Amino acid sequence: MWRERIYKGYIDFWLPVALVLFLTGMFWVGERSLYHKLYYLTLALPTLVVVFFSGYHFRGVVREPLFLLFVMFALYVMVSLAWSPGSADYSKLKHPLYICMLLLAVAMLGESNMRRLVQLVGAAGVIAGLAALISIVIYFGNANRAPRLEGLGALYNPLLTSHVYGFFAALWLAALMSSSRLWGGKLALFALLVLLLFLTGSRTPFMALIASVSWLLIMVADRRIVWLALAMGGIAGLGLWIFDSQLLARGLSYRPLIWAETWRQIIPAFWFGHGYDAGIDIVIEGLSRLLADPHNLTLGVIYQTGVIGGGMWLAIYLYSFVSAWRMRGSGLVLVSSTLLVYGFVAGMTEGGSFMSRPKEHWFLIWIPIALHLAVLRKASVGRENKVSAAVGA
Repeated sequence: MWRERIYKGYIDFWLPVALVLFLTGMFWVGERSLYHKLYYLTLALPTLVVVFFSGYHFRGVVREPLFLLFVMFALYVMVSLAWSPGSADYSKLKHPLYICMLLLAVAMLGESNMRRLVQLVGAAGVIAGLAALISIVIYFGNANRAPRLEGLGALYNPLLTSHVYGFFAALWLAALMSSSRLWGGKLALFALLVLLLFLTGSRTPFMALIASVSWLLIMVADRRIVWLALAMGGIAGLGLWIFDSQLLARGLSYRPLIWAETWRQIIPAFWFGHGYDAGIDIVIEGLSRLLADPHNLTLGVIYQTGVIGGGMWLAIYLYSFVSAWRMRGSGLVLVSSTLLVYGFVAGMTEGGSFMSRPKEHWFLIWIPIALHLAVLRKASVGRENKVSAAVGA
């Protein structure tokens, strides 16, 4: 049947290539607008077409609680456009659709062939390590280099660069704990990525990596935690010895004042928020520029969608972490949940655009959620197969 052939071609050939291009595109696409188009044309649009013609394949994924929590949150965010101040930008209604296509694509690939999904994400992690090495070599080879490494390709800002490379650092950190295979290679890639993070001068990824290590210490109850503690202690000590003045000189960078002012502006629209299209202007005494985001993704959610939307947002993470704890014996869960922890904690000090076109923040929010959804869906399929086998017996 032609619909089945479309689905098989998509899941076996097209989607694997599209996913690697998406995960690595930031390193080699010259402009962010091209990265958007790369995602739309290679992953989002083909997934939408396949869902339209072969939607029955996606029935299991759309019943997953994590996916349903996302749908509820996305619908509420879209409805909140109705009470956004001024003339709302209804083109933003496309943003949840972009994210939905990512969740469905990754989950379906995991359900169909989890081994291939793991290999593809691992290949993207290797490419990230190579991109980090090239960036470091170019950075040190530039006699007029900036104080902080800014990045190559579509990456141009030290902090945003750290979001993407930090995601892959967390990936290899968790991979070190999930399996002893290729341990030396994983450690080398992790160390290389951490070196680049130090060169960006950003502190957010290190706070998030510390949280990731803490999560792994909770999840892994064997002697691997000793090696983890030793490795992280050595890396942290070496990094602080070399880069301590750069990392610590900026203090808290006005974060408590920014968050307090954001919360003050949240209060007038406490329950329902100011609306998805509402901007925010933050003026801090002693800071010579106007800030346009709360430097905290969760506060950004609450500002635009209120405590109701914030509760939905936190429910996505709460369900993810509880489900991860229940299946903590799985190496795949260890990796996906660590990426979730990394992204959630990194988002506590940076950003405000939680539902946007594909960009660096997706590596903190939606890519980890998509991977965790894929792992949960694969576990559900496994349980369904066992039940079917038991009934058949």
